[in-house]
Amino acid sequence: MIRKELHLDQSTIETLEKEAKFQNRSLKNYLETLAIEQAKRLKPPSKEYMIMMDDMLERFDNNMIEFSPIEEVHKRNGIPNSGI
Repeated sequence: MIRKELHLDQSTIETLEKEAKFQNRSLKNYLETLAIEQAKRLKPPSKEYMIMMDDMLERFDNNMIEFSPIEEVHKRNGIPNSGI
């Protein structure tokens, strides 16, 4: 585990503390959670995921994927008709 120091103005700290309290978290826990979530979003996709998506896009380009109307998907999954 690495420790880092943050330099934030009072207004920013107050805003973050308010949100942390709203989420029933400590400020430290809230900031750690924000940092971890952001790092996950910035992390590049895995090689396996990229291969899977490339395959899916190739199948789409070659019209090898069948799409179902939304009504059929709802019926198949027991979802009431939402009037879409």
